[in-house]
Amino acid sequence: MGHDILGSTALFDLVQDPVFLFEDDQGSFRNIYANPAALALLPDQELIGSRIEELLLPEQSHKALQYFHSAQSTQSSLAFIDAIKLPQGEFTGETTLQPLVTEDGHCHYILATVKDMTASVRKQHELDQSDVEHNKLKSLIQLNADAIFEMNTNQEIIQVNKTACRATGMRENQLLGQSFLSLVAASSSEQAQSHIKQVLTGTPVEFEMGIDSGAKPATLLTSLTPIVIDSRVTGFFAHAKTMTEQKQTEQRLQRDVQRYKSLFDNHPHGLFTFDPTGKLESITASTENITGYTLQELQDETLLSVILPEDIEKVRRHFYKTIHHKKSERFELSFRHKNGQLIDLQAINIPIIVDGELAGIHSIVTDVTKANCAQKTLNETIEMLEIFWENSIDPIFSIDTKGDILKVNPAFEKTFGFTEKEMVTGKGTIIPPNMRFDQDQIVERILNGETVNSHDTLRITKSGEQLNIISSYSLVRNANKEIIGSTIIYKNVTELKKAERELQKSQEKYRLITESTFDIITLINLSGSIEYVSPAHEKLLGYSGDVHIGSPFTRNVHPDDAFELIESVASLMNGGEPVTIEVRFVHQDGHSIWMEVTPTPVIVGNDVVQLFTIARDITERRKLQHEIAKMAFYDHLSGIPNRRTFDDKLQKAIQQADESGKKVGVLMLDGRKFKQINDRFGHDAGDAVIKEMAQRLESCLRPIDTPARLGGDEMGAVFPELDSVELLEETAKRILTSFETPLLFNGFEIAIGVGIGLAIYPDDAANEKQLVKCADTALYKAKESQYNDYRIYS
Repeated sequence: MGHDILGSTALFDLVQDPVFLFEDDQGSFRNIYANPAALALLPDQELIGSRIEELLLPEQSHKALQYFHSAQSTQSSLAFIDAIKLPQGEFTGETTLQPLVTEDGHCHYILATVKDMTASVRKQHELDQSDVEHNKLKSLIQLNADAIFEMNTNQEIIQVNKTACRATGMRENQLLGQSFLSLVAASSSEQAQSHIKQVLTGTPVEFEMGIDSGAKPATLLTSLTPIVIDSRVTGFFAHAKTMTEQKQTEQRLQRDVQRYKSLFDNHPHGLFTFDPTGKLESITASTENITGYTLQELQDETLLSVILPEDIEKVRRHFYKTIHHKKSERFELSFRHKNGQLIDLQAINIPIIVDGELAGIHSIVTDVTKANCAQKTLNETIEMLEIFWENSIDPIFSIDTKGDILKVNPAFEKTFGFTEKEMVTGKGTIIPPNMRFDQDQIVERILNGETVNSHDTLRITKSGEQLNIISSYSLVRNANKEIIGSTIIYKNVTELKKAERELQKSQEKYRLITESTFDIITLINLSGSIEYVSPAHEKLLGYSGDVHIGSPFTRNVHPDDAFELIESVASLMNGGEPVTIEVRFVHQDGHSIWMEVTPTPVIVGNDVVQLFTIARDITERRKLQHEIAKMAFYDHLSGIPNRRTFDDKLQKAIQQADESGKKVGVLMLDGRKFKQINDRFGHDAGDAVIKEMAQRLESCLRPIDTPARLGGDEMGAVFPELDSVELLEETAKRILTSFETPLLFNGFEIAIGVGIGLAIYPDDAANEKQLVKCADTALYKAKESQYNDYRIYS
């Protein structure tokens, strides 16, 4: 059998695609033939005689053997796509495995044909990347929280996002076609014109611009960016961010910065800044006033040289404690002023922590020898705190060691709706009932001397509205440094939290969409209705995605396949695993398209909140599978069924006859002097004769009859549901008549002679084998005649 197969491979030498023939070899497969294209693909490999695991890397050979064993066990063709590394680069191929089944029903050989897919896969990847970038840009514009305008070189608006509509108070159709300058307030018009001229030269620019449209006047921080295509400016983008509220915030921030800068620059306390090794890096002006030394003088003489000898060890000890414990250290020391006078300083070492690591130490010193200076400093500090208390936009309040509120600022009353009297007397509460334990823990931490920063919690207003709060607790001590309470600052981040949740939800949705741009992506809610369909839907099925919003997800699914898709989606909702299925979708023009559909759940927490499906067009793949399947049941030369189909049709015809009481006829046909035709006219002529015999035989049969090539120039036909033998004889006569006309091939007339044998079930035989044998016997008798003739078995 192996030599016969190798003898039939000459035809594959002419095939442009690589072709390999493998033989079963003790659980593996060994190559016994490779055509020139295959040898050229792997020029450095010793192909003939090598096993699969000797030709491929371990991971690839393991996967390939799985496909080979599957084709061998099912005796069915299969195809797969894989990539391998070659010296000339990566090669991607679609491999079709064709098991060769012997007459005894075993498969010892597999024919592998490889189609080069490298260029198409690379091109598809480039298209995928291009579409991803396009959708990223589209998402950046449409989902941007800031206003985005796109203008042509005539300054006409050609695209806006929803934020731009809200910022201007105008609808999209009102904005499109307008001049961008028509939106600019008169006070900003001249400046805007100048900047637009600049951006049209290819230079980006940023400026503040007032707008005067249907909405109330506003100030926008506007960035103009040129759109440059092939080195030519074709328009520009305007990225505008509302500045009205931001301006107010900046002004408040600038006032606060000025206040704190004034406090820092004019604070009577001295401030030394050291690196972690103890090297002095900077001092404040107050330090120079207190000590009389400049930074350079202290660095040249070293700080320890101006500290009294008996205090040097104390200074070192507190410095190292601050480093190792990363906690503030308070102590007093004596210091020699530049003028020679001794002064007593109170020092506080404060660790500088950056990302959890010690970056240095601030040492704050106070000249405690001047009580009046200390009192002045205290008064200034109290005044600044009062200003901060009264004007802060964040709620601030103080509590005692029991957690009872002592005082609240105006922002507290505005935020929560309770007056200071209501809070102090206990008539108002902002702590949700289920969070009192959390508040008790905070008070306990304060009593233990801990400062609590950025504590994320929930609070409720007088109207019952729940607010997201970031809270910071600062300790309040008396003159004896005993903790007597805490000052608390709340930051209302409710809107920020809401925006974060919405942003996260939006990002998740659009991330899924942008990952598979060439497939149809459908978002489905838990009611089974479509919420979103990707643009690929219109490209593949002809329908705009908008018409499907709110429709059942089975819309446009072929009725015969809808139930399978419903079952797959229902299984996901019940906690099942995603399963890929193949279903048909109906195109707008009416034809069906095979799609590979993968339903997937969207899980938030532990709950399925949404589903999406990714559908891929596999119509061509289905056609290929059909063609491969056809090869197993049809003769490749004549195009009519082969012996396998002949036997199957005969078996089914006899079963049908047993049920209906009718007859089954078998016709066996064999050519005359076929070898002489091959010898005289060549094998091409012989092939032409075989094709002509098949066509003439098939043209004489009924639609329900089955012609077949059984081997060489031997053919047969199955006649199911016969009422009498007369129909069989009439068909035989028509066939003989059709062979009276010679075949014209390459200018030669070739006479085709045939003999026909006929047999009837159940008249002549009790089963299929006997019936075929009877027809063969009748054929031999017919061929004894010198002319084209037929015989009925008797």
